[in-house]
Amino acid sequence: MAALGPATPRCPCCAVRLAPRARHCADCLRLRPAYQRVVAALDYAGPYRGLISRYKTACRHELALALADLMLRAIRQADPPLRGPCLLVPVPASAASLRRRGFNPAAELAAALAARLGWPLARTQLRPARVPAGRQTLRGRRDRLRGATGRWRALPVPAGATVALVDDVVTTGATAHCAARALLAAGAGRVIVLAAARTPASHG
Repeated sequence: MAALGPATPRCPCCAVRLAPRARHCADCLRLRPAYQRVVAALDYAGPYRGLISRYKTACRHELALALADLMLRAIRQADPPLRGPCLLVPVPASAASLRRRGFNPAAELAAALAARLGWPLARTQLRPARVPAGRQTLRGRRDRLRGATGRWRALPVPAGATVALVDDVVTTGATAHCAARALLAAGAGRVIVLAAARTPASHG
């Protein structure tokens, strides 16, 4: 199972694939996400899309361990290097998702990473503040980033701490942006995102 190739040009902030000779994606330059960077193990495409779908929808918990191993490799190969320890905070699942799946995929990944890295884990650091209006998957990245305010609330974070927000898939980055804003407001010094997969292109 191959991770993201180092030869693929990617935005140093959101990890999306870049056009030839580009150094940053246009959305990150324009919209300035609240998180500092995304470190992702896989492209959410081809067989990896099916792998993650099986993990999430078929409750294949054993796949969390395999995905965490790939995420660990991506963390260790990150350029510039990722310095720890970081406070691992999973993106919360919605109530509807928890009822449907019976577990939070991001929380399982965060727990597996905590065991491998020895970093502290805060499972309930983030909580939904309100129900978002409309499905995020039906909106473009610019709309989602601009509208991502007030979605989460965070418990206090040790002042200046580096928080590693853990998610299964980063699509537009709107969820991570909103969560990072809440964590920074709660005292974090910076927020990075650790993901099993990144969509190969921004939508919208």
